[in-house]
Amino acid sequence: MPFRYGLSFVSISYPRRSVPRMARHPDSGYVHTSTLTEHRIMARRNRFKGWLAAAASLVLATAALLAPAGEAVAQTPAQEQGDMARILQTKVVRIGAIEAFPYYRHDLKTDKWIGIMPELFELMFGAIGVKVEYVTTDWGTAAAGLQSGKFDLVGGYNVTPQRALAVDFTDPLAASRIGLLTLKTPGPEYASWATLDRPAFRVAAVDGAATTRAAQKVLPHATWTLVQTNDAMLMELESGRVDAILSNEPTLSLYMQSRGQGHLVIPKNAIASPVSIALRRGNPDLRQWLDYAIQYYQADGSLKAIWNKYLPGSQP
Repeated sequence: MPFRYGLSFVSISYPRRSVPRMARHPDSGYVHTSTLTEHRIMARRNRFKGWLAAAASLVLATAALLAPAGEAVAQTPAQEQGDMARILQTKVVRIGAIEAFPYYRHDLKTDKWIGIMPELFELMFGAIGVKVEYVTTDWGTAAAGLQSGKFDLVGGYNVTPQRALAVDFTDPLAASRIGLLTLKTPGPEYASWATLDRPAFRVAAVDGAATTRAAQKVLPHATWTLVQTNDAMLMELESGRVDAILSNEPTLSLYMQSRGQGHLVIPKNAIASPVSIALRRGNPDLRQWLDYAIQYYQADGSLKAIWNKYLPGSQP
């Protein structure tokens, strides 16, 4: 797939599956070519790291070519050149991280962030020699953190029309359906959002999350308990203070897998929103590079492997 920035192109060839056959090994006789194919794939992935770095460098090169006469891009501060230029120069990218597993979790024992988004970011930026640093935030203030320059990117962010006015988004990583999880056997009222929309229905959700905002529009009469984290939301459910919790399908599925209890319900007329990476507006070079990297890691299966590591059986 060609990558385009300005007048420059980089052509990428993705690894192809080959038909298994036998090949001659100089020492031990015949070996299965699936082994050789793995070596070829690894070699191509290593070459891709060079291509990815070259594509990022084209951002700066093209900017220099298109700069007005007499204006030297090298003399312009990195902040003025844009986020991509600064990231390449400082070799550091700052990620807004939210305590919301399986997307993010801060491991207190190792003081490291784990989850779908940390693994994906470290894969993408590791290919161009950029270090990933994390800045703690929450869903409700993540957009403001991007705008103020507190961090550069937020992954696992649901795309909404309101958020798109404040921040920019990459190509989607996945689609996230909104669901409910209850510890009791769901009654007929769980069949649709309309039958749940009554004051007697008590539901807990994370304040500021896109899933919460979307669901509040279809459940305006329900009794809401808004909390700051997924863990606090689960405590509301397990204490019996609410009838159900509301979140995206991956989060609810993970709870059922880890606790071995609960009933996941997707009411009729399912609500879904794309999950993406958010960045500051006015950075087309960074957005284009991120889209390019996302497309590659979707094509080679890395994104799916990371996703299924934390959500077995799920597909991004």
